[in-house]
Order: sequence, then C-alpha cells, then structure tokens
Amino acid sequence: MKFKEGKSKVHTILVVDYDCCCCADVYSDGEIKVLFEEHSAVPHKHNKGGQSKDRFRRIRDNEITLWFKRINEYLKPINSDVKLGISSVYKNRFLKTLNTYNKEKIKRVTKTEYSNLSGIYQYINKLENEKNNRL
Repeated sequence: MKFKEGKSKVHTILVVDYDCCCCADVYSDGEIKVLFEEHSAVPHKHNKGGQSKDRFRRIRDNEITLWFKRINEYLKPINSDVKLGISSVYKNRFLKTLNTYNKEKIKRVTKTEYSNLSGIYQYINKLENEKNNRL
C-alpha cells in the first residue's frame, strides 16, 4: 500500500503477553504507528492460601481467556496480514482463542519476551537480523 509521502506499510506486528498487548504498523521509513495498546486485568500467580489457591488459579485462567477474547475483538478491524510475537508458553492457548478470520490474518509467529512497544522493536530487530543473515 503506497502513501503520498512515498512510504509504504511493511509490517503489521502484534505482540501479546498476559500483562499487555500492542499492535502497530511499521512503515518503510521506520515510522511505527500504534494501532492499539491495551493492558489486561489478569492477576499474577498466587502460591499461598491453601484451599483458596485452586480458586485463585481458576479465576486467573478465566481472566486469561477473557483477555485473549478481547484481543480477538481488537484484531477484527485490521485488514492486513499480522505477524505475531508471543511467548511459546502462551502461543497455543492464544491461537485456540482466535476466531477463524483472525487466525487467517496471522502469517508468522515468533517468540518475543516483551509485550508493549519494546516488543515491537524487538520483533523488528529479529526481522532485520534474519534479512541480514540471508544476504
């Protein structure tokens, strides 16, 4: 897709974690336009509490499912191919939550450690390293 200034959209990148997610368009001139950045309400793991430990685990699992469903809703208006950066721990669960239309948008999945704008930069660096290694 070409724009008046001579720059074109190169990638649409989504990075996801239990704490937050960020989706951004990356242009040929290096500009990054954030499409959405959201924070979750997923509580952290709870190791204390005896009998209530299992209850907290179930609550956390439900919140994670709701969080991934919210991200699924944010992806609906995006009409381009998406490159996904996500930890391997969360990948399968996230992909199971997506509807078929959004699954088809995801063309590549790569492991990332960060989930906000830092994750977008990390993903771009990985893409550049792969490009340089091929040359």
